[in-house]
Amino acid sequence: MPFKRNWDESCPRVWNKWETNGQEWVVQDLDPKDDEEALDILLEHLCTDEVLCSLSKLSEDEESIEGMKKFWVPCIAQRMSLALYTWVDGKKSLVALNVCVVMSDGDTFPDVEIKGQKWKNVFKALEYVEIKRDPHKYLKLNSLLHAFGLVVKRDYRGQRLGAKLLDAREPLSKAHGINGTTTVFTGPASQKLAASCGFESICEASWKDLADSGLDYPPETNKYIKLMVKRFD
Repeated sequence: MPFKRNWDESCPRVWNKWETNGQEWVVQDLDPKDDEEALDILLEHLCTDEVLCSLSKLSEDEESIEGMKKFWVPCIAQRMSLALYTWVDGKKSLVALNVCVVMSDGDTFPDVEIKGQKWKNVFKALEYVEIKRDPHKYLKLNSLLHAFGLVVKRDYRGQRLGAKLLDAREPLSKAHGINGTTTVFTGPASQKLAASCGFESICEASWKDLADSGLDYPPETNKYIKLMVKRFD
């Protein structure tokens, strides 16, 4: 049976909060009232900034942009995504998020058709490394917290806010009886950040590997995407 979160009066739950130089920050469940804003942030930043999307020129293909959005909608609706807020001019503002979903071994969630040539090129690259090495079997865990997009708004980068979102996966997961997480990290900066947060690389594919598999990527042998995992128990 697909995972279904019990979203009750205790939600959205806060997983971390801190203050830096008088600035307040909080990592919590993404508030449902911010779902549309979250989608806008994802599309604005990932379509151009994320490595595979940039290489695929996804931002030039309207069908692919719409396809990504339709993919993320049911992911966000599972209500396991993490959001980072701060206060700007006295108003709580969404500045970063990580789209997370719980999947069991063999799940195909979300069951959404991947539409758009550029989006297919990105999605099949992510799929490529998970087919090479199944994170569920590697960790010997039936359920894992998967993630499909971590973004920090450009004005807030350089403060290790991405690390705060990665670290918050642990209390979120443990609260729901899940003992591990997995993500395909596509660029060297995100891979380095994940490693610093305790993630282990279990499989990688060079851009040339992706090109040789029939995908539209430069045939470079020294640049990689990496499937990384972290166990919590």
